[in-house]
Amino acid sequence: MLKHSYFDKITKNYQKTLLSTLKEFVRINSQYDETTQSPENPFGKGVSDALNFIANLAERDGFTVNNYGNKVVEILYGTGEKNVTIMAHADVVPEGTGWHVEPFDTTIIKKVIYGRGVADDKGPLLSCYYALKALKENSALPENCQYRFLVGGNEERGSLGMDYYFHKLKKPQPTLGFSPDSDFPLIFAEKGIMNFEVNGKIDLPELISISGGVASNSVIEKCEIKVSLDEKFIRYICDNYSQKEAKIHTEDDITTVVFTGKSAHGAMPELGINAGYMAIKCLAGYYKNEKLIFLSKLLSKLDGSSFNAYSSSREMGHNSSNLGLISLINSKFSATVNFRYVETCDKNELLNNIREAFKPFEIKVVSESPLLFYAKDSSLISTLLSAYQDETGDFKSKPLAIGGGTYAKEADNVVAFGMQFPGWESNMHSPGESVKISDLYKGMSVFARAICYLGKKANEN
Repeated sequence: MLKHSYFDKITKNYQKTLLSTLKEFVRINSQYDETTQSPENPFGKGVSDALNFIANLAERDGFTVNNYGNKVVEILYGTGEKNVTIMAHADVVPEGTGWHVEPFDTTIIKKVIYGRGVADDKGPLLSCYYALKALKENSALPENCQYRFLVGGNEERGSLGMDYYFHKLKKPQPTLGFSPDSDFPLIFAEKGIMNFEVNGKIDLPELISISGGVASNSVIEKCEIKVSLDEKFIRYICDNYSQKEAKIHTEDDITTVVFTGKSAHGAMPELGINAGYMAIKCLAGYYKNEKLIFLSKLLSKLDGSSFNAYSSSREMGHNSSNLGLISLINSKFSATVNFRYVETCDKNELLNNIREAFKPFEIKVVSESPLLFYAKDSSLISTLLSAYQDETGDFKSKPLAIGGGTYAKEADNVVAFGMQFPGWESNMHSPGESVKISDLYKGMSVFARAICYLGKKANEN
């Protein structure tokens, strides 16, 4: 990487403040919480606390700040018909299990920070925020342009905050912008996302319940099943699963089995081990129930091919399928599948194939996020790529296509830009989520340069 650029110099004074602020920010458990949900706290009190933390920070730093119902915080500086918009989020996925440090705190080990949200998206958010502050306080921002930093509270569960901001409040679309919520050098394409429920009835008297998953966009780490006491079933578990994979507890003629897999982001289900699928496969293998066998076959492939929904492209790879939530109560079965598709697909044809393949189970689409695709030679892509290259000296890394969905899909003229640098795996959505301190610092200078480049480009348009 290049050293001692102008943007390095003006952001250096904010390094210690960035780390101390991140520690405070991560300590706020800002996962969606329906138990504290209210009109005042639409996504739960923790999310509101995180949004207000950012709002108060920006007010103290001299920005104009608007909090729209604890759904999205708007931070403004400058005026003009054109705008540069940054979109980040304060909510996080649940911590899950398997952490070796406290997830809702920042622990530094060998110059790496661990904690839920340090990479997705609290660390990048603050790195970008202090880049904007450095530019403001050094009078380095191009004039005749408004700089708008939007912080949402519902990115991990459907981006309702940004939907409210742009479609209910009718706020202006970005002239140019980015979301610091993925990888460098930048993301030119994001797969379409469709979350669909599989609903039906499974008549198996011995099966009392199934419960697994915390979010549709995460691989199920733990899944609990309860069955009537059966010594043969217990032996079947012991013969086919290790104690690490399945733990057994029997009480009052009920056997509880907790399957443990490995969490991963729903965009990359191959990096995890799905405990929900383990449970279905186990039950199907022992009880020989036709519907469970049917489901185990349909959910066996992570590319959609097992239910006639496979497709691939040169630019975006292939479709992916993640079993994110699963439950069975009183014989009523429900599962939520997080399905992602490439640009060569016809969404309606995909959905028809899925409905047909899962019969007699019913399919209900519960949320959608459109496919995003920008030409690599477009003005937005080329401007951001130049900012990254000019600041880092990295001309080898190429624009990426990803399975993940970001705020870039929620507005015009926005793509995901950083903050994970090439060669680093941050374990987003998994235990041990991390970010290198040096990447937080370098991220500030890259973001500062990008904001300036976009400000100049916006004035040209």
